[in-house]
Amino acid sequence: MDCADKLAAGGVMGRIAIPRCANDVCRPAGRGGSRKARGGHEVDQIIAHSFAMKRTLSAVAKIAPTRSAVLLRGEPGTGKDVIARAIHIQSQHRAGPFIKVCCDYLDNEDILRELFGCEAGFSGCAAGYPGDISLASGGTLFISEIGHFSLPLQKRLLRILQEQRYKPLGGKHTLPSDVRIICATEKNLEQMMAQGTFLAELYYRIHIATIALPSLRERKEDIPGLVNYFFERYNHANHMTLSLTEDAQAPLYLCHWPGNVRDIENCLEHAAIQAREDVIHQLPCLSGRCFRQRLNQQISRQQETAPQEPGGDAAFAQAAPLWPAETMRAMPATTIASHADDEDLRYRLVAALEKSGGVKAKAARLLHVTPRQLYYALKKLHIEVKKF
Repeated sequence: MDCADKLAAGGVMGRIAIPRCANDVCRPAGRGGSRKARGGHEVDQIIAHSFAMKRTLSAVAKIAPTRSAVLLRGEPGTGKDVIARAIHIQSQHRAGPFIKVCCDYLDNEDILRELFGCEAGFSGCAAGYPGDISLASGGTLFISEIGHFSLPLQKRLLRILQEQRYKPLGGKHTLPSDVRIICATEKNLEQMMAQGTFLAELYYRIHIATIALPSLRERKEDIPGLVNYFFERYNHANHMTLSLTEDAQAPLYLCHWPGNVRDIENCLEHAAIQAREDVIHQLPCLSGRCFRQRLNQQISRQQETAPQEPGGDAAFAQAAPLWPAETMRAMPATTIASHADDEDLRYRLVAALEKSGGVKAKAARLLHVTPRQLYYALKKLHIEVKKF
């Protein structure tokens, strides 16, 4: 079975090895500083036990061999960089370089220079400066946030996609471009297009091959694999033998994880630093040492009291679903009841009961838990069920 087949099938035991690309390019950035060197946190293997990730990898396997531009959409920390490299490895450009352009903190002038390069003498540039399009020739150019592009930049990118040609800054002639372009965004491009800040022609061009990356809330079956893989890397880097017990992992299923995989890695690193022995039996959040938990609770309360749209329900929006339906198969049966001191859990349960009018069976369906699990949670938290 080749790598493409493994991607489509979800891998062996839900873990896909994505080999390092020997042609990844991370040269020192020019004045814009757009090229981002690999960090130690970058995932080299994709964990794919969940249906959501298997579906994502199936889309990768179908799209990667084509020459079409790709649009990756997802929340922060969902692994857009990793999926972009997986596409590159399975593409016709696999033998060429992989170059990432990080546009998040650059102005349009810097992005122009980084992408297109400039001729000698242009804007005070003594020597010619090859841009990322030139460096990525025969390979893949990954644009990390297409939503930051101005309209003139969008028109230039559209021309590359349509004509496979570009003109360096200060240049007199267009040059051929042989690159596979992968774009990523966290922004609402449809809304931007409606507001006139994103070109409809570019949107339809890059939207042909779109992959929506699931949030960690949609792939909680992958949490055990992510935990194991994190500690493998952490132990290797720090010459340690730390591990997290299965029972200690239970709170991880209850968190919202706004930063997704990156967020859970930060949480686990904090737990590793706080560990007093090699086997971690309890996460810091259960002993009042988790600032994220307090912050999320404050945000939830503010959202609850914020002005709402007619028919809105901020409290319930924070409460449900507690877990995706498929996650229930991956969780220990006593997960809910074993964390009676979790105030966020209490808040979610009460909100669901209010929404369901006190009908426990309906509240359980809203939270995607079984009636039995809901019963034990209510009993442990001493929540009195009444008609709200």
